[in-house]
Amino acid sequence: GAAQVLAERVVAQMLEHDEFSRWLGLEVTDLAPNASTVRMTVRPEMANGFGVCHGGIAFSLADSALAFASNTHGRLTVSIENSIRYPAAIMPGVASFSMGK
Repeated sequence: GAAQVLAERVVAQMLEHDEFSRWLGLEVTDLAPNASTVRMTVRPEMANGFGVCHGGIAFSLADSALAFASNTHGRLTVSIENSIRYPAAIMPGVASFSMGK
């Protein structure tokens, strides 16, 4: 429907101007109004000194998923406060994250 078309248009425009998400190699694999799933490959240079994904990279993946999900309605939405829990280490390779309201 119209809401899906708007969501796809808004996220495509966001990605067009998002150099950081491109550097991450982020891909939006699923998108719906108020929801997104993103994935990326955690590259070796994204690992910390213990050989696991740096927390800032993991947070960035989650933050991008939140941004895409939150803006699918076409009105500019930004977060003012976020927190994250890391229940398990993310090893280099593919990581994905879903966000929805």
